[in-house]
Amino acid sequence: MRIATVEQMRKMDQRAISEFEIPDQILMENAGLASYEIIKQHFNLKENRFLVVCGGGNNGGDGLVVARKLFSNEAPVQIVLLSQPEKFKGSAALNYKITQKMKIPTQLVESVDEFNKFLSGADVLVDAIFGTGLDRQVSGKYFEIIRSINESAKPVVSIDIPSGINGNTGQVMGIAVKAQMTITFGLPKLGNL
Repeated sequence: MRIATVEQMRKMDQRAISEFEIPDQILMENAGLASYEIIKQHFNLKENRFLVVCGGGNNGGDGLVVARKLFSNEAPVQIVLLSQPEKFKGSAALNYKITQKMKIPTQLVESVDEFNKFLSGADVLVDAIFGTGLDRQVSGKYFEIIRSINESAKPVVSIDIPSGINGNTGQVMGIAVKAQMTITFGLPKLGNL
């Protein structure tokens, strides 16, 4: 099986954008659509309430695409943002604007107690908090929220890598989401193994 480092995958993405002129919006859309299709195969969209938990980077942007696809297909979905929406850049910012125009229920949460109110009403979680580039220890509300997700024992689908795992080493950076399923793109990263 071929595997890639985080840096190799970034270079592949950059090559797709610069050499093949594939806009990064299409790359994010493809990642979110592929994730949605896999989620749809494993979970009944009408009988489950989905909580899409988004950080402020491109992994969060992928999660926003998943939320759009779920919402467009009449699945009950709630987006929870763990960072101010102003942190989104580029394609992630565009997808945030789209989710707001679609009026997908969205809430910025500042604490684990606030997060737990949404967690209690969910059947399936989509983890789009941190991507493969995480290189620091998880701390603060992120640590508390990931711990709460793990303690809930609800099914979790992680986008690209379970949040809290270093994409190059597989090291848990203080705490990591215990995902039932991880959907990765391009090639598996060292941290996926």
